[in-house]
Amino acid sequence: MLSVERVKELINDPKLSDKEVEEIRDQLYMLSEIMFEQWQAERIKAKKAEQKDNEKKEEPKI
Repeated sequence: MLSVERVKELINDPKLSDKEVEEIRDQLYMLSEIMFEQWQAERIKAKKAEQKDNEKKEEPKI
């Protein structure tokens, strides 16, 4: 986890309080978690579609 000091450096806004910086940091972590979960879901969906396509290719044609 990023420290408050590091986040302050990255934001580069001396007017922000430690509490505001903590809130921004926490919101960024929540956003990154949502983005990661979405990426995982899309990856799983793509793998399932790929497996389905492979199964269709392997079906014997009569």
